[in-house]
Amino acid sequence: MTSPSSDAHSDLRRPDTANYRVLVVDDDPGLMRLVSAILRSAGYAVVTAKDGIDALVVAKTERFDAIVLDLLMPVLDGRGFFRELRALGRTTPVLITSAYGARDAQIELGAEGSIRKPFEPDALLDAVARVLSPAT
Repeated sequence: MTSPSSDAHSDLRRPDTANYRVLVVDDDPGLMRLVSAILRSAGYAVVTAKDGIDALVVAKTERFDAIVLDLLMPVLDGRGFFRELRALGRTTPVLITSAYGARDAQIELGAEGSIRKPFEPDALLDAVARVLSPAT
């Protein structure tokens, strides 16, 4: 995968991931496995959901430090999930992922971050670190 961003990744200090739980929501099983593997290899505890409905069920009963959210999914898309999550009063930082309009959706929804697909593993880890530590 290639990163469309020109951000310097080496300057970002990533958090100690040992205690962070991340929910990965994506309808593409292969991409969900890849994102989960990248996050797990960095030390994050990962829970997955295949669409917005499954993610809402999990988000109602479990707490997460961040959510990596695909924008385009059947059943309940990323925008719908995000709005429902906020309606529940959950303020979990959300990283929007999409090949089309990730940044626009971040601005529209008020999400904490976005990353355009395809992305490099380091770009994903840096983006998750940014939503976990917005001051960095």
